[in-house]
This record gives sequence, C-alpha cells and structure tokens, in this order.
Amino acid sequence: MSIESLTSAQYHADPAPVPSLSASIAHLLLDQSPLHAWLSHPRLNPNYVPDQDSRFDLGSAAHMMLLERREDRIVRVAADDWRTKAAKEARDAAQQAGKYAVLDRQYADIVAMCAQARAFMLKSELGDLLDVGEAEKSIFWTDRGVSCRARLDLFSVERRVVLDYKSTASAQHDAFARQIGRLGYDLQAEFYLRGIKAVTGREDMVFVFLAQEITPPYSCSLTALSNAYRQVGQDKVERALSLWQKCLTDDSWPSYDARIRYAEPKPWEIMQAEEALSELSV
Repeated sequence: MSIESLTSAQYHADPAPVPSLSASIAHLLLDQSPLHAWLSHPRLNPNYVPDQDSRFDLGSAAHMMLLERREDRIVRVAADDWRTKAAKEARDAAQQAGKYAVLDRQYADIVAMCAQARAFMLKSELGDLLDVGEAEKSIFWTDRGVSCRARLDLFSVERRVVLDYKSTASAQHDAFARQIGRLGYDLQAEFYLRGIKAVTGREDMVFVFLAQEITPPYSCSLTALSNAYRQVGQDKVERALSLWQKCLTDDSWPSYDARIRYAEPKPWEIMQAEEALSELSV
C-alpha cells in the first residue's frame, strides 16, 4: 500500500506487481463486459495501445493547468489551425516531450476556464483547496486480495476532501447528477475512498466532484454523493472486485452471453403509448 508521485504515463501503464483494477476498468467490467475490460488493460492485452488522440480537449488542458499546476507543460503554437506542416510538427514534438500543444486562440480559453474555476472555489466552502491540496497522487492497495490503483486529482487529508475535476457540457447540479450512474462516477468515488482508507487509515474523507462547463461562462458546481448513492457505489465496487478476481483466477474474459433476451418497455413508454392510443379514440 503506497502513495506515489508518478507521471500520467507511468500510472496508466500499471506499475503494480500484478495487473491491477482501476475505477475505469471496473466501470468497463460492469457496464460492458470482462472482455472489454481486458482489451483496455495495459498489462493484459498484449496489443494494447495507449490512447494518443491529438484532438484538442479543453477539459484536459484546463486539468493540467488548474490541478497539476503545470502551465509549463502547455505549449502554445502560433497557428490558426493544425493543418500546416509546421503546426503538426510542433504538436508532435510537444507530445513526444510529454507536453500538451494548443493553438494561441485556445490558450486564452484555457486561462479563462481556470480563472473561473479558481474564483468559484475560493467562494465555496472548500476555499483555497486548489492551492493547498496534493495533486495527481497515485495510490496502490490490495482489497480482498485484488491489486488496486487510483490516481487522485486533488486531496487533502487535513481537510478530509478528495476533489475530482470533470469538464462537462452542463455543470448545473441536476444535469450533472444525471450522469453519475451512467458514467460510473458513483463507482469511482467509492473506489477511491476505499483506496484512501487502505493507504492512510482515514474513514472520514469526503469525495467531491468539481464540474465545469467547457463553454463560456465556464460555470462550475460542486457535487457529493448522498448516503444512498454512496451505497449504490459501494455495491458496484464489491461486484467489480469479485468479478475481477474470478476473471484473473480463471483467466477467462467473457463478452456478452449468447442467450436471447427480451427488452421490456419503460413505464413512461407504456404510458406514452396508451396516451397516444386514447387520443385516437376521441
């Protein structure tokens, strides 16, 4: 069990003694299948290739500047787009150096986004957490015999807070909350809290999402999980641990089963159909 300072590449290569379970792999395991999880794991799939998508991602760039406090890793390229040879070469050189290339016009957006997030946090009950919290720490632990890992965006043991940054189309609380189950954020929160408890012994940490919109005015919100939602996340973690352990032990990674299954309409679909039918009979 340990807390380590690793680069993103080192962490995502999975340096654990045996292939380890992460929150993202656990989500694939439950939401899709063990085969999908195997395919996306750097230590299991011999043909695994890291995602090197070069498309501009405002959220990733803001994450680097805001949480990692590594403005020096953002390379500004004086070009209108990436179509010229010079711009492409500058982008490729930045990637090879472990940096992130952005166009000059994009850089202004990143700065504005980070400024808005920082101002929002200072007004919140979390105050200057962005300045005093420990950023991008990798933790490793064993849970029920399963090797696990997580990379924390920002945490402060003294303040009992783990902060996870999510860029999104809408940071309005209800809109963001609707994504939690679908994207596995509940599983992530409880998985990370289990890891922190295993490594530090702290059981009183609170996991908070900082959501920020990727379009002006780059509005933010803070969301934590209720006790009921936490229980849902804990149940998912238990299921993922059990399934992961079984798949590793059996060295079997099944995909979807071959049985015919019958789709059931949602209650609102039945109601909608009945209302449409009644309108015809009027």
